[in-house]
Amino acid sequence: MGDIISITASNALFPRGLKSIPSPPPRLFARGNLDLLTEPKMAAVVGTVSPGKEAAIHAHSVVSALVRRGFVVVSGLASGCDTLAHAACLDVRGKTIAVLAHGLDYCYPRANYPLFRAILEKGGLLLSEYPAGVRPKRQYFVIRNRLQSGLGRGICVIEAEREGGTMHTARFACKQKRLVGCVPSGAGGNVFLLSEKNAWPLGTEREIETFIDMLEHEVML
Repeated sequence: MGDIISITASNALFPRGLKSIPSPPPRLFARGNLDLLTEPKMAAVVGTVSPGKEAAIHAHSVVSALVRRGFVVVSGLASGCDTLAHAACLDVRGKTIAVLAHGLDYCYPRANYPLFRAILEKGGLLLSEYPAGVRPKRQYFVIRNRLQSGLGRGICVIEAEREGGTMHTARFACKQKRLVGCVPSGAGGNVFLLSEKNAWPLGTEREIETFIDMLEHEVML
């Protein structure tokens, strides 16, 4: 399924978006379609590992719109919303990058190994700042989230708990001056992001398209 490639910050393949974030990784490890690393149009789609029944519908709507507009979909291969995002992207024949919190010779959660393989087989990419042999630790997932937000011009929150990993990603996005979009819902994190005016609503097709317009404007700057 492809070799693991080491990429330093001086390499032309090193993603431009990650060069300017606070605490950029000095080195990345990539496996799969390396061309995706230099794609200008990327956006992360993220959310809780325990989403509600409507999350799959929202994830598919957001991801489908991004893919139609030529965006690479970034997520973290976790259970729940990340899984929905990657699967939706492959379903509509888009390209996706999974940013992992461990070495690329390993899949976590193990239940996502078929998706792990499908991402590689369908022209996607696995990315990490950890070399082969490194296994996941709790703190690595929070650290990893800054890469998900930093790769592209914004993030789309499908469903988030008030205190959870997705909110770390949203905070990283704000510090990195990335756009944040959020599906309106009763989830604690979604309510907070929208009520505090920290995110743009993604509740209708028009709102999603408007947010993507904003992402494209950021790409052009």
